[in-house]
Amino acid sequence: MQFQQFFLKYSVSGQQQEVVSSDFSVLDTAQLKLEFLLEELQGSRRYTVLLTPKVPMHLHDFYITVKMDYADTRGVYCNGFQSWTESRIFAGQEKLKRQMPLLRKIGEAYGDGLFYAYKNQPGLVHSWNYTYLRLPKKRIHFLGSLSEQNGYTIFEHNATAKHLKIQKDVQGAQVSEYYTLLDIYEAIGTETICFDGYMEAQQLKPIAAAPAIGWTSWYYYYTNISEKVIEDNIQSFVKEQVPIEIFQIDDGWQKAVGDWLNINEKFPNGLRPIVDKIHSHGIKAGLWLAPLACERNSFIVREKPDWILKDEKGDFLKIGFNPLWSYWFYAIDVYHEEVRAYLKKVFHTILHEWDFDLVKLDFLYGSAILPRNGKSRGQIMHESMQFLRECVGDKMILGCGVPLSAAAGTTEYCRIGPDIHLSWDFTTLRWIRARERPSVLNAIHNAIGRRQLSGKWFWNDPDVFILRKNKNILNFQEKYSLLLANLLFGHLLFTSDNIGEYDAQTLWWYKSIFPLMPVKDAQVSYHDGFYTIHFRIKERIFLCLINTGDSVKRYKLPDNLYYDNVEEKLIKGNKQIELQGHASKCLLLVGHTPFAIAGSKGHFFAGTEIDSIFLSGNKIELEWAEGLIQDVKVYIKVPLDYPVETVNNSEDFKRIDHKDYAIIEVEKKFR
Repeated sequence: MQFQQFFLKYSVSGQQQEVVSSDFSVLDTAQLKLEFLLEELQGSRRYTVLLTPKVPMHLHDFYITVKMDYADTRGVYCNGFQSWTESRIFAGQEKLKRQMPLLRKIGEAYGDGLFYAYKNQPGLVHSWNYTYLRLPKKRIHFLGSLSEQNGYTIFEHNATAKHLKIQKDVQGAQVSEYYTLLDIYEAIGTETICFDGYMEAQQLKPIAAAPAIGWTSWYYYYTNISEKVIEDNIQSFVKEQVPIEIFQIDDGWQKAVGDWLNINEKFPNGLRPIVDKIHSHGIKAGLWLAPLACERNSFIVREKPDWILKDEKGDFLKIGFNPLWSYWFYAIDVYHEEVRAYLKKVFHTILHEWDFDLVKLDFLYGSAILPRNGKSRGQIMHESMQFLRECVGDKMILGCGVPLSAAAGTTEYCRIGPDIHLSWDFTTLRWIRARERPSVLNAIHNAIGRRQLSGKWFWNDPDVFILRKNKNILNFQEKYSLLLANLLFGHLLFTSDNIGEYDAQTLWWYKSIFPLMPVKDAQVSYHDGFYTIHFRIKERIFLCLINTGDSVKRYKLPDNLYYDNVEEKLIKGNKQIELQGHASKCLLLVGHTPFAIAGSKGHFFAGTEIDSIFLSGNKIELEWAEGLIQDVKVYIKVPLDYPVETVNNSEDFKRIDHKDYAIIEVEKKFR
């Protein structure tokens, strides 16, 4: 990177000062010392800007402009502000616009519109925490912040002006001692090398949890849950012998948002008996709450208005609008001592008296919309998450509606995408440019775009997949695309469907996700709404195609033999195939080798039901994967002149001869 100039705005004793310079040697004045450090690492660089104030000061703004050539760039990845914000590859002349004026007051509280100045210029996009440029030869130019604890870092790309602005959101920070303004990790190389280096530089601790499959009540019942609804759904999993690991009760159990110790009348026996029932089946119990928010009908508004943050007019700080609640809801002050005492009591009750294992903490962004107490937004958000981690202790947190850097190291799981919509996209909110809108389209973008974080910052929760045929208007291909993206890159796999209402085919698809198969060596290409993904599970190699666009896309398959897990047939390559809008394919590479797994029907990822295949003379030995919960049919490709005598010491198999090879069909019953 070639630095151009830096800008620092601060005030001392109420007097505002500005420094603009292209001299990146040490700046030493009567009020401050500014140092610019460069550390050359193996294959990467680290840029650090250190501020030593000589007098107490308030910071207002700091940024560096960098000369950047976007001519050969194949797109810029922009990480959105929080969990729900659209995050994807942006093409060269795309632009990000502020929300439409009419609904801006409602929608902008969820994102960065209240404090980031959208420019509405072609080629100008921005990213939070980290970013990268896609380069030729499958390389990227990566930039990531290593100092988000004291303030967010924004990377603003201007492809037209050919420069990058690296800005620190320091507004509100009061400093009197050594302060890191920027700490940037830079690397150019393959995606894997760059992200591995970035994660290593952060010195992250291992995540104290594992990937999991579970159920949550929200997207089928919303707030219309009850003791009976919850117990009926628990029983459906028991009846179908589906081994989920987490059963989560979502919004609708409490009297009001903010009244977390008051269970509503729909749960006449309280929540502890339900938790005991969940535990009796070997399943962990989860509970939703929004600990840093309150709605108009809450006791906090009536009795504790001093707990609520105020805007510049002295009114309650609005952080969203929800017609399922009492419309507007507000942010509470996490630094208020009574608030902290109340939340500690809430978490002790939920986790130790009611005995929940996991809490889903939602709408967390609201605590840090306004800088205050001599702290920047980013510092407030990080300190809020540290406080919540302290309250929860060694139980598990699923973060949601939270800037992701603050969730790193403080949550076991974190939502990395928006709420699911019951159609492909929420067209009205898309029209007003709401980047945090419920959307299947953006959920897929975010699941793919933020895949590198999973297992490092936390385990990614891409939000639910939907398979049911009622109460939604998604077609099969759209449901399949969402499920595919979740299985590829999600590590907390939830649905909200009532599986007791599934027909046989839908239940088969649901059971096909067990066990969760680890995806390895994923290589992702993206252009014009079309994803091409190569990956490996065990020794099986797959090609995945996802068309997020609305129109038909064509793709030329390489000259090879593939198995299509939806159409359940072999496909010869070296030809073009078509994918309708919103459609996907997941193809197992069978290849030209004489012996191979040529497909299966049992697990979602064809062929992964087999751990190993051994040949001994004319005998075939199959080693089955653990955790399969439904019957499996496997197809083995063998040469035409290869006489198979037994499979796993049994003659119970079928042989089908084709022109160039034979297929051995083997069935295995697991339930």
